[in-house]
Order: sequence, then structure tokens, then C-alpha cells
Amino acid sequence: TTDSIIQVVMPVRHIVMFTVQDEATETQIGELTSGLLALPEKIPEIKGHELGVDMKLPSGQAHPAGKNRSIAWTADFDNDADYETYAAHPEHVACIKEKIAPIIVPGTRAAIQYVR
Repeated sequence: TTDSIIQVVMPVRHIVMFTVQDEATETQIGELTSGLLALPEKIPEIKGHELGVDMKLPSGQAHPAGKNRSIAWTADFDNDADYETYAAHPEHVACIKEKIAPIIVPGTRAAIQYVR
């Protein structure tokens, strides 16, 4: 069908954000950010990426809809199949298990994948 063809050939952007626990050390946060930044070297399906650390501006911390997240990761893929490969890739899964999950506030992960 046309829908399946579009899904296969359209580029995908993945954005994930989460809040780091107050107890997380600078070393742990550094390992988390280093781990994310190393993923493109290990997962060739990642075509572009960007990491952002919240600036903790007063307006972002006191927003009526809730505080800003601590870290945002954006990754670009040629298509949805490449995104799915990344999502299941052992290096990505290990980064989540070893560097992200231990130091984020449970329930603060928010993510979206959309056609670029």
C-alpha cells in the first residue's frame, strides 16, 4: 500500500527527554552523555544526532505545566526500519540499562518519533 511505502522511505526523527535524579553524580551524568554521544559510532543507522542539557533557566523550572527535563537526545534515521534497528540494537539497550535507567527519575522519560 502507499502507506507502507511512505513509512519505509520517509526520514524519521527520534527525540527522547528525561530528568536526572538529584542524587546523580557528575560522573554518572558524564557517563550518560558520553554514552549517548558514542552511539552514532556504534550504530550506523543513526544519520545525525544532537544532545542537549537543560540550562535550568528560571522560566523552565517554574513552568505551570511542569519543570523542564534534564537531558534531550535527538537522533535522525533514513526510515522507520533504521529507527527500529537502533531501538533494539545491543549498544542502545546497554546504554539505557547501564547509564540512563539507574539515574533518571522514574516516569520522566518522554519520547516521540516523527517523519522529518
